[in-house]
Amino acid sequence: MRIGIIGLPATGKTTLFELLCVAGGGHVSHHGANEPSVAVMKVPDPRLERLASLIFKPKKVTHATMEFVDFVALTRGAGKGEGLGSHYLAQMRQVDALLHVLRDFDDPGIAHVEGKVDAARDAVLVNTELLLADLDTVEKRIGRVEADLKKIKKEEAVKELELLKRCRAWLVEEKPIRELALTEDDRKVLRGFALLTAKPLLLLLNIGEGKLGKPNPTQERLQRALGGKGVAVIQLCVKTELEVAQLPPEDAEVFRKDLGLEAGGFAEVLRACYDLLGLLTFYTGEGGEETRAWTIPAGATALKAAAAVHSDLERGFIRAEVINCSELEAAGSLAAAKKKGVLRVEGRDYRVADGDVITVRFNV
Repeated sequence: MRIGIIGLPATGKTTLFELLCVAGGGHVSHHGANEPSVAVMKVPDPRLERLASLIFKPKKVTHATMEFVDFVALTRGAGKGEGLGSHYLAQMRQVDALLHVLRDFDDPGIAHVEGKVDAARDAVLVNTELLLADLDTVEKRIGRVEADLKKIKKEEAVKELELLKRCRAWLVEEKPIRELALTEDDRKVLRGFALLTAKPLLLLLNIGEGKLGKPNPTQERLQRALGGKGVAVIQLCVKTELEVAQLPPEDAEVFRKDLGLEAGGFAEVLRACYDLLGLLTFYTGEGGEETRAWTIPAGATALKAAAAVHSDLERGFIRAEVINCSELEAAGSLAAAKKKGVLRVEGRDYRVADGDVITVRFNV
C-alpha cells in the first residue's frame, strides 16, 4: 500500500515523515531537489513475532510493508496548475490513500501561510484544490470522448460520457467522488483516471503538546466539514512523538507515561491507514524457511490470499488449511492443532479473517 502525505507549508508533514522513518526503520529514497521522498516501512506485528519465535522458528521473518510518500507542500491554486505543488498532482494520483497533515499548534516562530492557525479551514482549502484538479481531469476527458463520438458512435463511449458528466456535476457541487454512488463497472472506468477525491482520506491533526489528553473541538469541526465515506480523523503531537521515538526504549516508556501517551504515534498512523483502506493481515509459515505477514483487503477469499503469495498457488489451488493465530499459539503447533481438530480445511471462496494462518495446498 502506498500512502501520500500532503498538506500546506509548515504543517509538520515532513516531521511526520521523519517520525515514520525513525519509528518504522523505513528505507528512504530521495529523487533530487523538490522531488517527493519515499520510505518503505515495516509494519510492526507482535503476532508475526510470536508465530516466528514460538511456532515456526523460521530462517527468515518477513513483515508486511507500507510505503509513504512525502509530497511537496500544496498551496492555493495547485488545482488549477499553479505553484510547485501542482507539479506533483499526477504523482499523487498513484497512491492508494492521502494522509493530509493539518496544523493545529501555535508557534510564533513559524508563520502560517494563511496567516492564522485554523485546521478546518485548511482542510477545506486543500480539498477544494483536489476537487479542482479532478474537475480539470474530468472535463478534459469529456472533451476527448465527445470529439471521438462525433466520428463514430460507440455504446461504451456513450456510457463513459454519461458517467463523466455525472462526476462533473458532482464535483461542481464541491462533493468528492468517494461519496458518489457508483457501480463496480463505474469504478472500473474511473480507476484509470485515479481521481484524487476518490481516494480514502486520513486527516491528521498535528496538535501542540499543551493539547495532549484534552478534548479537541477541531476534530468535530473537521468531521462536520469533510467527514463522510472514506474519511477518518486522528490527532497526534508529531514533534513530541518524534522526540520520544529517538529516545532509548526504557526512557521512551517513562516519557510516554508522564505525558499520558498510550501508544506510539507510528503505530497509531499505521492502524488508521489499515482501517481506512479496509485491510487485514494473514500469515504463512509452514516449512521452516520463512514466516511472513501478508496484507489483503478485508473480505478477500482464500483464492485471493493464495494469489497474494504466488500466482502458481492461485492457478493450482486445491484447498486452504486455516487456523487463527491465537488458536495456533494455544495449540503449540500445526500438528497439535490438526490433532485437536481446530485446523480447518476451507475452499477457494472462504473469506479470510484477520490473523488467519493459511497453508495453501495446490497442484503444480
